[in-house]
Amino acid sequence: MTAKMKRHPPGAGSIEQQLRLYAGLVLFVFVSLHFLNHALGNISLAAMNWGQDLRYSIWHSKIGGWVLYGALTTHVALALWKIARRRTFKMPIWEAVQIVLGLLIPYVLIKHIVTTRGAEAAFHSYIDYQHTLSALWPNHAFLQSSLLVIVWLHGCIGLHYWLRMKSWYAAIRALLFLLAVMIPLLALTGWISAARRLVLEGKVKVNITAAQQAELLTITEAARGVFYAIAAGLVLFFILRKVVDALRHRISIRYLDTRTIKTVPGPTLLEISRMKGIPHMSICGGRARCSTCRTLILSGQATIKDPGSTEAQVLKRIGASSNVRLACQIRPTSDMTVRPLFSAGRAISGEGLLDRYRWGVEQKIAIMFIDLRGFTSLSEGKLPFDVVFILNRYVDGVVRIIKKNGGMVDKIMGDGIMALYGVETSFEAGVHSALATLADLSEELSRVNDDLAGHLDAPLRVAVGLHGGTVILGRIGLDGKSGVASGLTALGDVVNVAARLEGVAKEENAMAAISRELLEVAAVSAGVESSRRSVVVRGRQAALEVVCFSDFGPFESKKQTPSAPSQAQNTSL
Repeated sequence: MTAKMKRHPPGAGSIEQQLRLYAGLVLFVFVSLHFLNHALGNISLAAMNWGQDLRYSIWHSKIGGWVLYGALTTHVALALWKIARRRTFKMPIWEAVQIVLGLLIPYVLIKHIVTTRGAEAAFHSYIDYQHTLSALWPNHAFLQSSLLVIVWLHGCIGLHYWLRMKSWYAAIRALLFLLAVMIPLLALTGWISAARRLVLEGKVKVNITAAQQAELLTITEAARGVFYAIAAGLVLFFILRKVVDALRHRISIRYLDTRTIKTVPGPTLLEISRMKGIPHMSICGGRARCSTCRTLILSGQATIKDPGSTEAQVLKRIGASSNVRLACQIRPTSDMTVRPLFSAGRAISGEGLLDRYRWGVEQKIAIMFIDLRGFTSLSEGKLPFDVVFILNRYVDGVVRIIKKNGGMVDKIMGDGIMALYGVETSFEAGVHSALATLADLSEELSRVNDDLAGHLDAPLRVAVGLHGGTVILGRIGLDGKSGVASGLTALGDVVNVAARLEGVAKEENAMAAISRELLEVAAVSAGVESSRRSVVVRGRQAALEVVCFSDFGPFESKKQTPSAPSQAQNTSL
């Protein structure tokens, strides 16, 4: 990976998008601290002022002030610029709600900034919570509370639709939702309770004169006028562009197997699809992060501009051919024939949009392969019924043990089973669950062999390969209605190595071959230093240390400490 790609990883969005995101994150941190400060009003006014002093030490410092107001200016300017470049306002409802909320914020926020920071700068007055609450309660309580809710919703929507593509987000989404509800609720009750106490105790205090208040109000109205004049200018620009577009020549976009539409050059292919009501998947909202709007260009490719750095990196990441482009990035200028590669007909209005596995994510998990040893010879001379009966008893028992320990069955291939661990937990927890499965698997094999004693010439034995690392998790072929694991599969080098380790276990006449790096995650160290040998694995350059276990006894107690050095031997793979 080049240094350039490290600075700008595939799927991160353009520089403009990243600036808007990082500026928004700074503002969300500021808002969160501000709301927590409000929440201290549920304790006392003194606690609120203590929290304010703490916040001021951050945001009223020279660096903090530059960062805060720089982030505010950057985020607002880039958001307005994004709106100005839109060719259609047909969009998913979450995008529309976020835009509307964003446009509502300045009406109240401008006054709040002017009457606090503006008063401090213009009249050298110190505005603590006693002054602020006195000015807000009760005449401006509704507007202030509305500002709090609007800002918080705007920020949470943006965070959710950024984080939902992250592999770890699903595991903590419930906790984040709880915080998203509790923080504004505590902030509202905090500042209102403190303001009411001030009135009841007769401690209302205003340290600026009526003339100064009038001057600040004039500044507020002027600032509001400037902002909404800019917003109105954007709307007028949008309307004028529509009029101009109506007079321009039109091009044909043929959607293979659907219909042909006429449009003007200028909008992106994704915007064209939305304008014409043609389903076109876009999980990230057209930010070149998810690649779900990828489209096969069947004709007219020569007239499209070459991919920019952001699109090129995403296309490289997914291994796209030269005639596959992101619909959110290309702007057709001539007739084209296209085919969106992801169907959006059902998922746009259903749960598919919320299913990150439907579109593939990178995640660190443990992979286990379990295979019966000598099953071919075991099945010779038996009736088909007997073979199926034996397999069903064995598979049912192994699957039950996998699920009991938090694993997910990826696939069953005859007498072979592939299981995933850590899909809905951390990688470390998944590794421990996989090792716990081995301990239970030993007992389950004993039960299976007892149950099938009359049907077997020799007890069933298994070979297990276990490895972990970053894989691509995706839902292939199914819609996920049967749960998280429905249709879920893992792809990548880690899967290939885990499958190869199952073969190593057979070659070493062992019950399990486990990568040394995975054992280190589980803090397994005793009894794994022994003889080694190198085994060539196709597609890998570096050797991989593997520990082979003759039985699953080492995982019986705490599932992570081998009990006897003689039960393990070290192999370099």
